[in-house]
Amino acid sequence: MRFIFDLDGTVIDSSHRQGDTLDDWRRMNTPANISKDSTLPLFAQMRDAINDGHDVIICTSRVMDLPDFTWLADHGITGVTVICRSADDDRNCGFFKLHSLHDYAKSLGLAWGRFARKSLMFDDSVEVQNTLRSVGLRVIDPVNYNQKIGA
Repeated sequence: MRFIFDLDGTVIDSSHRQGDTLDDWRRMNTPANISKDSTLPLFAQMRDAINDGHDVIICTSRVMDLPDFTWLADHGITGVTVICRSADDDRNCGFFKLHSLHDYAKSLGLAWGRFARKSLMFDDSVEVQNTLRSVGLRVIDPVNYNQKIGA
């Protein structure tokens, strides 16, 4: 089984640097703001899956830079595949993640159907959930879990 985790709103609370648009996010994506990120309850499950030797992928719409990778490493997340957006990629999140995961599956020599059947994704975005579910990927909305465990 392959576990795919989104970051923001799924395993990381970065709400202090979110806005209404991708441009807002990019403007607020500073090392100082990244350092203020905190973990959500599902973060521990992701870390446990990594430590247990499961195939874990991070698939985020973030443009990742050194401060992001440093934050992850400081919180025990290393040695996993990270799929992230390039600075010039303005595609909506669902489309971005669908195509990125499709390309990743292809790089492994897997047909999409086989990749999707052996994968479970956690993502808080309804748009991402709907897009990926429509092509056979199982996607779990982590919001209730994070609220229930975090309460």
